[in-house]
Amino acid sequence: MYNKKRQKFDWPFALAGGDALAIGISLFLTLQGLRAASHLPASPLPWRETAAYLIFIALFFRRSSLYSWRAFSSRGLLPLRIILVLGGAGLTFLGCAYLFGEEQTGSSLLAKWTGIQTLCAFLLVWGTRFFLRYLIMDRFSLIPQEIISFVGWSPAMKRVLEGYRQEVGRFQQVAGYFEAGPAPEEGFPSLGPIEEMERTVSARGITLLIADEASLGTERIHTLSVAASRALVYFQMIPSWVDIQSRRVRTRTVAGIPVLSLTGVPLDFLLNRILKRAVDIVGALVGLAISAPLIAVMAALIKAESPGPAFYRQVRVGKEGRLFQIIKLRSMRLDAEAAGGAGWTVSDDPRRLRIGAFIRKWNIDETPQFWNVFKGDMSLVGPRPERPEFVSGFNRNIDHYNLRHHYRPGMTSWAAIHGLRGNTSIEDRLSYDRYYYENWSLPLDFRIMFRTLLPPKNAY
Repeated sequence: MYNKKRQKFDWPFALAGGDALAIGISLFLTLQGLRAASHLPASPLPWRETAAYLIFIALFFRRSSLYSWRAFSSRGLLPLRIILVLGGAGLTFLGCAYLFGEEQTGSSLLAKWTGIQTLCAFLLVWGTRFFLRYLIMDRFSLIPQEIISFVGWSPAMKRVLEGYRQEVGRFQQVAGYFEAGPAPEEGFPSLGPIEEMERTVSARGITLLIADEASLGTERIHTLSVAASRALVYFQMIPSWVDIQSRRVRTRTVAGIPVLSLTGVPLDFLLNRILKRAVDIVGALVGLAISAPLIAVMAALIKAESPGPAFYRQVRVGKEGRLFQIIKLRSMRLDAEAAGGAGWTVSDDPRRLRIGAFIRKWNIDETPQFWNVFKGDMSLVGPRPERPEFVSGFNRNIDHYNLRHHYRPGMTSWAAIHGLRGNTSIEDRLSYDRYYYENWSLPLDFRIMFRTLLPPKNAY
């Protein structure tokens, strides 16, 4: 998101160079250490396995957003993501080593090499990135500050400015707005009429002008872009169709004409779908094994409080609109919907069992859905599935709602860990669901699963 045209150097290249140096040093240290410990006369691993490791680790790093502004600027430096990337690359390397089948390389030595190398690489990569961040951002202040101005006000403009504040942080300052179109609802200072833009941006040192097409119109946008080019100010436009389907937009030049198109999301690629499904199968088997005793205890408590089945089956809408039966531990009375029919669960819902309040607070009622995940009805992570009675109304009243059914629903979701569950805004949930699919990665899935273990919000 940061304006690369005003950088004093190429920080993604600095990150890549630092990672390459760290990986190279870790390889050398690990090889030399194992050679000395094993009394081997030469390197304990042949060159083909080492080359495969370097290739795979480069691919894993590239596909895991480790060269984004957020990865560079965050003080945490995304340690969990680095661990997952290095671990995945290490396991891939180990598989390649066994596939090549070098006779002089023992399996125990390969496994030992992989573990030590992964740990050493993590420490060096993390340390190198932390040191680079300190030198570039804190010690020498090589990242210039972005001075932002904007024209036109809308909910989209508000979100863009908030996004800059979150992603760029102290390296951005909103100078104010030029008077054209709707005035902002918040207390941004006025920079004067739009006609004085060229003089004002020069005097105030403004580096970026953002315009909202929906509130200004196409002709005025063209005039602004020309004025911005004369003032040597970086110009960005929020298109009027920003919410049409996806926020992943790509610009392509055809016959000299720029054409905007909506790009595919990560799970449109076969390899990503295979990886996600593999994690689902393994996670479902592990989840069933771990949760089986807990499910048995909770089922006994449910039957002791309320005669009837301990499990609750309900029809939900899944991938491509297919219906399936979701399985949950029953947390409500048997006659919960006898009077009012289908409805959201609310705070202090009188329909809940006493044990139901506890199991819903800690998501224990969802544990039988590991079976749905194993069968392929659901995924560990994805938008929560809704009932057909609700979906038909949402499709009529909420634009692009049905896009969430392109993929499997999940036991937990990006929206759920942010408290968007139960009687909360469907539009907000849809926004979070779209963010999840447009930014999907295995590290994001693991992050959501980890946060699901914490006490959730709005778990009635």
